[in-house]
Amino acid sequence: MKKLYFLLGLVLIYFQGYAQVIYGVNNYTQYHPGTLPIIISVPHGGLVAPATIPNRTCNNPTTVTDSKTIELARQIDTSLFNLTGCHPHLIICNLRRTKVDCNRNIADGACGNSDAEIAWTEFQNFIDTAQCLAKSQFLGKAFYIDLHGHGKPIQRLELGYGLSGTMLDNTDSALNTSTYISSSSIQNLVTTNVSGSTHAQLLRGVNALGTLLASAGFPAVPSQQTPGPGGTAYFSGGYNTVNHTCILPGNTVNGLQIECDSTVRSSYLNRKIFADSLASSLSQYLFIHQNISLDNCNLVVAPTITGNAEVCTGQTQTYTAPAGASAYTWTVTGGTIVNGQGTANIQVQWSNDLVGNVSVTFTP
Repeated sequence: MKKLYFLLGLVLIYFQGYAQVIYGVNNYTQYHPGTLPIIISVPHGGLVAPATIPNRTCNNPTTVTDSKTIELARQIDTSLFNLTGCHPHLIICNLRRTKVDCNRNIADGACGNSDAEIAWTEFQNFIDTAQCLAKSQFLGKAFYIDLHGHGKPIQRLELGYGLSGTMLDNTDSALNTSTYISSSSIQNLVTTNVSGSTHAQLLRGVNALGTLLASAGFPAVPSQQTPGPGGTAYFSGGYNTVNHTCILPGNTVNGLQIECDSTVRSSYLNRKIFADSLASSLSQYLFIHQNISLDNCNLVVAPTITGNAEVCTGQTQTYTAPAGASAYTWTVTGGTIVNGQGTANIQVQWSNDLVGNVSVTFTP
């Protein structure tokens, strides 16, 4: 008689709440350290306009405020906490865009003003710190969102992966070539996703982030519903997307820029509905493509099985957890660990024909 077992998964448990908020000089920037592998930055929603920092005039600057994006980011934080019991990492620039643009290079973003340059540098460093912490907590996995707002007449989300609108209007076959993948802010996910998805599928397939959001009632491009912008103006991602995702050589973080239409940001109720949907969509996306299930502030990853899916009494099966953790504690019911307790690999000898369980708790 054969024995069928279920896998409970791998669980990483750590501090659930926010650490103390970290403020930059004059409170022009702030960083809320989180405990999720999600980093959200808001460069253009600030309203602080000190007279000591002159308005930017260099290099024909864009100075429009992405209104209510800070409020939206805070609501996304709340929605993620309500869903998972944990906070994302949140980085905010409180200065008006007329004073500093934290989504441009420092020359264009600060126009040579020393106070603006300090705020710009703090904002960028906070993102780097958040990504480093997230990767250390989640075995190298982290997802970055640069949050923006647009005022275009087409009310839809624009998801910027570093690819131009012309690129997205091309075929799936073209998007799956190395030329396009090497320009993508999710290029690392293309080679590491556990869903077997191609680049095009990650951008606009059935389980793409845009598709999940559109299915929740928020039209998005790219998505299965709207594969490309169709020749219309499109925000593909700016300085932060290029410099804080895997587009930058040596960075393994996947991410994107999200441009939110005005209806998403216009009222508390609209922000809440969207934030709840984004939290749910991110949870699905991370689980489907990276085998991460965010549940009650836990990192849950299914172990790899070596051998048959069904075993008989007395047979031995091997289980493997992700490498890189500092400690592993395995728990088995219905069998005995015969080798490997405390390591990433164990062998279990099953002792009966009932359904059994294998789980492991690990720490980074």
